[in-house]
Amino acid sequence: MIDHEFISLEAFISSAESFVKISDRIHDDWKFHRDYDKQSYYIKKDTFIKHADELFKAEFNIFYNLSYGVPSFSFNIWESSGSLLSLEDIRRMSLIEIKEKDFYSVITQQEHPVFGRPYFVMHPCQTLELLASLPDSKNIIVTFLSLITPLINLKLPLEYGLL
Repeated sequence: MIDHEFISLEAFISSAESFVKISDRIHDDWKFHRDYDKQSYYIKKDTFIKHADELFKAEFNIFYNLSYGVPSFSFNIWESSGSLLSLEDIRRMSLIEIKEKDFYSVITQQEHPVFGRPYFVMHPCQTLELLASLPDSKNIIVTFLSLITPLINLKLPLEYGLL
């Protein structure tokens, strides 16, 4: 499933399909999207997250990064007024204490390669190395999310661990 150079598109699609089946069963609202013409494959979840007694709208995406050959994570989070949170606001929402410099080396804002508008994106350069260090992974999406969820305050139900 994990090559030393890249994760195949087929492995990503297989993992995404398995992940979304569980999501459907537990009503977690992840959806799998494919656009064969644009060669874009991603799973998406629109939800609300609570932090410090405030409710925020969030959109999370995991897409197959054709350039790096790995899953990549992107997201946006908005205040109830509709204003997009800043990168610093998101760092403060993190479930783990992380220095500014370290956080900014992992997450940045850029034009999304699939949607063509600004999103916060996790740098994909270390993803392969991270996933390859866990060779017994049964699902790369679950493994990937379990590694990054504390950074962005995303809850991952335990049922995904049964894959």
